[in-house]
Amino acid sequence: MNEENKMYPKPDRSNQTQNFVKNDENDAIDLGWGEGLLTDGRPYHAECWAQFQVTMVTFFFSSKGIEDFTDVMLKELLSEEGLRQFLSEDLLYIQAVTITDASGNELWSVNVVIGTDDGLVAKDSVEFKNYDRTSK
Repeated sequence: MNEENKMYPKPDRSNQTQNFVKNDENDAIDLGWGEGLLTDGRPYHAECWAQFQVTMVTFFFSSKGIEDFTDVMLKELLSEEGLRQFLSEDLLYIQAVTITDASGNELWSVNVVIGTDDGLVAKDSVEFKNYDRTSK
């Protein structure tokens, strides 16, 4: 593999506006974000948010070279990378789609349920930062 193939774009979420107050147009609340690198050097961006008494984390990372991954394979990847410890084998708690980010890169958007009113479904090891609410 040449050096160019090892380069993965950093997810660009600059075109996203966070929501901190439920309203008629948007009842999801953005809680925090985190970033890091997968073991293959692939940058990831994670966003924690809540809606309908469910807390979720969405992971964004380049789909380059893993375009054909399934939800099961992505769940295994998150576990192997130590980003998520699943407390249930139920695939209802993970959903993945490919998206195009603000820079035109194709990314996986992997949404994972963390907890519901019934309890914790998964644990994460991402260190989340608070959003800067003053710049919005």
